[in-house]
Amino acid sequence: MASWSKTIAESKKPVFLLVALAAFVFILSVGIAPNQGALNSSTSLDESQLNNVDPKFEEQIPIQEVDLSSSGRSIFIAFVMLAHVLFANLHLGGAWVAVGSESVFLLNRRKPDAERFNRLAKSLTLFNVMLFSAGATFAIAGVLFFISLYPTFASYAFHIYWWPLLIEAFTFAFEIFFLYTYWFSWDKISRRWHQLLGYSYAVDVFIQVLMINTIASGMLTPGASTITFSGPSGLFLIPFSEYVSWWFNATLWPLQFHRLFAAISFFGFLIAMLAMIHYRDQEKNPTSMKYWDWVGSYGLGIGIFGLIVQIPIGLIYMFTIFYHQPLAFNMIMTGPRAWEMLLMIGLLSLLLLACISYFIDRREKILILERFKRVKYLFVAVFVIAAVAGFIIVQPAWLGTTYRYAPGAWINPIGAMIYKFVALFVLILVAGIVVSIDTLMLRREKEAEWGNLSVASRGSLMIGGVLGMWIVIVMGFVRESSRSPWTIFDIIPVPGGQSYPTPIPINQIFVVWAVILALTLAIFWFASRVTAYHPEKADVI
Repeated sequence: MASWSKTIAESKKPVFLLVALAAFVFILSVGIAPNQGALNSSTSLDESQLNNVDPKFEEQIPIQEVDLSSSGRSIFIAFVMLAHVLFANLHLGGAWVAVGSESVFLLNRRKPDAERFNRLAKSLTLFNVMLFSAGATFAIAGVLFFISLYPTFASYAFHIYWWPLLIEAFTFAFEIFFLYTYWFSWDKISRRWHQLLGYSYAVDVFIQVLMINTIASGMLTPGASTITFSGPSGLFLIPFSEYVSWWFNATLWPLQFHRLFAAISFFGFLIAMLAMIHYRDQEKNPTSMKYWDWVGSYGLGIGIFGLIVQIPIGLIYMFTIFYHQPLAFNMIMTGPRAWEMLLMIGLLSLLLLACISYFIDRREKILILERFKRVKYLFVAVFVIAAVAGFIIVQPAWLGTTYRYAPGAWINPIGAMIYKFVALFVLILVAGIVVSIDTLMLRREKEAEWGNLSVASRGSLMIGGVLGMWIVIVMGFVRESSRSPWTIFDIIPVPGGQSYPTPIPINQIFVVWAVILALTLAIFWFASRVTAYHPEKADVI
């Protein structure tokens, strides 16, 4: 009983975070979203535009029925593609983390603790090797679903993006070569050649994702206002300059780099979460516990770094959408899909609070020392400031109407965008301050504390890992729903009209997210149990 009481007492901050998360999701779903028109489908709101669609872009073959309500086809696409995003990010972010960790090992190989970087890099590479086929399966399933459920869109997309897809196919083959060769040649070839393989793998995945993003960005900000082919067949059915405008459209590069750092951040938080589970499993092996304690801290640092870079790039991405596709911007910022953005930045705020909570609890034994008391007060002050910034961020901009600027809307005085921008800047600043203090001022002391991890610290990292995954799939859904009811914005509609409203309703998408998170977490944990290396007492950590 005493141990349980101690565990409960130590878990105050993670419990507070979970309660705050549950309250936020409940208020958002029940109170805010319905009062911002979230229950109105984009299909009904854009009915007048849909009536003016060129008949050639309408479906010419029977629509496939899937018997999952009117959103059935969209649910299929959302499930496979959002799940695929999580697996794809294992490579987009994981490749750079793995090869970068090996580089850190090589630069510090003479130091007694350098081997842990090599050990982690090797485990992460095997983790990606093991899950490569799972990610590919979801990708192929997504393509097949698009072809069968949205045949008109698939036909036009394959014609326009034939060359990027061809390059993507080659990069997929090279990815297999670089990834598997990088893994199987570990300690068998010179480090110089091994590093070349690792960075080639990372660059190849970057190019592969770039080719996919030509389609993802082009669906939201297409390179032309219509599609007219010059003939019935051939590989160049429109002028090459028009192809280039479709491929390298306005939002391609902001989306590409936003996805890159989002993937790095996601992978870091995933490492931290899995490390906490391994830490609990290895409680009879002190050496292994020290190692996984370090891995959790290392993964958290990577996650915060990716998050800090990702936020300003995300703002640039949003302003690019505002400039080139204002109707889509209004839909997700001042219209019925605004609840999705509110959810995303709310999850981001809670994620940063979980990170700060971890640092406070994890360094508690160090911070009670007389010379670090001011640092402890600074950490607490940072947590309070971050909580206030998070409260401002989750404020709805308006209530009572579908659009913010519609007559009768109640404007929330503390929900203005300028306040949210300032709050985001504050969150970035405090996250940077916490990481800098932990890295620069507490580095020597914390090395002696590995293996003494509190329940509250473990809980904070577990929550952070789940939130990091959830944010990734919410990001994908926000981008897709911003262009509803179009597959290619203002050109090719989602087929079915009012019989198949888009996007997926709020109650259904929460179920889809829950299933994706549960499934991928189970797969990631199983793979991690197989690929993780637990150091023994004789190993150097």
